[in-house]
Amino acid sequence: MGLDVTKVMILLQRRYSAIREIDRVTKELEEAFVRGDEVSAAMLLEMRAEEMAKADECTDAIWQLGEEDRQDHQRLRLLMLSDPKQAQAESPEENKIYEIRRKTQETLDKLRAVDQRLNRNVTREKSYYGAEPLRRPVSI
Repeated sequence: MGLDVTKVMILLQRRYSAIREIDRVTKELEEAFVRGDEVSAAMLLEMRAEEMAKADECTDAIWQLGEEDRQDHQRLRLLMLSDPKQAQAESPEENKIYEIRRKTQETLDKLRAVDQRLNRNVTREKSYYGAEPLRRPVSI
C-alpha cells in the first residue's frame, strides 16, 4: 500500500498549528505574569498543556503510519528526521512536508527563547534553565 505521504503532511500541518498556538499562549502567559494576574496565568497554562497534548497526538499518529511496513518506516524516518533545509523532495507533498518542518523548527526556536525567559523570570534561581550567570568585573 505504501506510506500515505499526504496524511503525514496533514498531520504535520496540524502539529504546526498546535505549536503556533502554544507560542501565542506562551506570549500571553508571559504578559499575565508581568501583570501579576495569577488567574489568567493558570488558565493559560491549562490551554498551553492542551495544545501540547494535541501536538503530541499528531506526532504519535505520524509515527504510527510507519509501523506496518519496514519500507514505510524507513521512508517516514527520512521525511521526519532528515535536515529539512537540505532534504531532496521526490514529490510536491514531500516538499510541503519539509517546508512545514522548517517553519515548525523556526517557531519552536522562538518559543524556546520566550519559554526560557519566562521560566527564569518566574522561578529566578530555581529555574529549569539555571540562574543567570553572575557578571563579575575582571581583575588584573
